Amino acid sequence: MGIFKKKKSYTLSKKELQRFSGKPIQYAVERVDGVERVLGKDGGIVVLDDAIVVMCEAHEVFRCLIKDSVVAELMSGNGVEISGYDEYTGQKRYVVAHYSYYRK
Repeated sequence: MGIFKKKKSYTLSKKELQRFSGKPIQYAVERVDGVERVLGKDGGIVVLDDAIVVMCEAHEVFRCLIKDSVVAELMSGNGVEISGYDEYTGQKRYVVAHYSYYRK
């Protein structure tokens, strides 16, 4: 009756999304019909009040609303997959951003 309800939304909270904000990325790719297409290189992930933005080479390559998105870290830990409806086109997009690590 309410104890074993299925979770309807997999959207992360704003606090959980903040750990992705400001992360530098090496490159971002988009999956379309099983084929990966490179969106850009050298950028970052920005979490705004209501949107998630992926920037590459000082250009916005992907933007979706937080409430309609699903964000999951890759099992290897070196990237994040973001799926959501693009704010400009309204299409469902799957973007994978691979983190860049700099050794000092």
